[in-house]
Amino acid sequence: MIKLGSVVALTSGVSPTLRLWQVAESCKNYRDAAGLTIEEAAERLRSRSARWSRSKIQRLETRLYAPQPTEIEQLTAGYGVPADEAAALVQMAREARQKGWWQTSAIPKHFQTFVGLEAAATEIRQFDLALIPGLLQTSDYARALMAAIEPATPPDVLEHLVAGRMSRQQVLTRADPPHLSVIMSEAVLHCQVGSRRVWRGQLERLLEAIDSQNIVIQILPFTAGPHPGLEGSFEVLSLPDLACDVGFAEGTIGSLYMESPEDVRRCVMRFATLSTVALLPDASAALVSSVLKEYQ
Repeated sequence: MIKLGSVVALTSGVSPTLRLWQVAESCKNYRDAAGLTIEEAAERLRSRSARWSRSKIQRLETRLYAPQPTEIEQLTAGYGVPADEAAALVQMAREARQKGWWQTSAIPKHFQTFVGLEAAATEIRQFDLALIPGLLQTSDYARALMAAIEPATPPDVLEHLVAGRMSRQQVLTRADPPHLSVIMSEAVLHCQVGSRRVWRGQLERLLEAIDSQNIVIQILPFTAGPHPGLEGSFEVLSLPDLACDVGFAEGTIGSLYMESPEDVRRCVMRFATLSTVALLPDASAALVSSVLKEYQ
């Protein structure tokens, strides 16, 4: 969250997606601090520009609209925001309107917002029931998986999508990578995707990842019995300068973001519970190695 009375340092390489979320949250916070309803805010801002309306403010605060820097100047003036904080917010609005590398056809449109947040995350917690997480997939595994899910995908389009998924993984090797904690059902280890060679390479990739300082991988064994993760896969992203973490789940019908403190807390507690019943990293590595031996 952008706290009132503070100026957030603007760093290079910031995610435009994160900036849009920060701008939206800040604008709502400043409106609340000014004691204005959306209707009152719209009326006040119309004295500066006739283009302001209730729906425009709603779209801005719900991230459906990336405001122009001049509009943020009008808004901060109307809300009585201190000059230094207003200047920081104007700069954020400029950065929010830039294009991230993920805003291309290599990343499905419905998934671009998530990738933009993933690129800015300081911590990622992920539970998966059926698949190797995208950040840990090999290109061969990703290709075989995508082809299985959408068999009619043209080869050139498929390669484009695989390249996009591999580009996402650069977040793990940047100078300040996020901490990635992954819990996977043991079922994932027994769901061969692609040929034996492809699957062997994917299992080897998991073992390499386990040795990374910023990655923790745990396997939830069959012996754990019924567990909170049976409702489905999910992720929790910790993002700088936002009021709380963001929960995320993806399915056939699209993407779901969980942002209310109660929903996020439920995700965090669920992940914590799964972590306690999952195997420790060393035992998880041993289980992956035992499965890998079957494919040597």
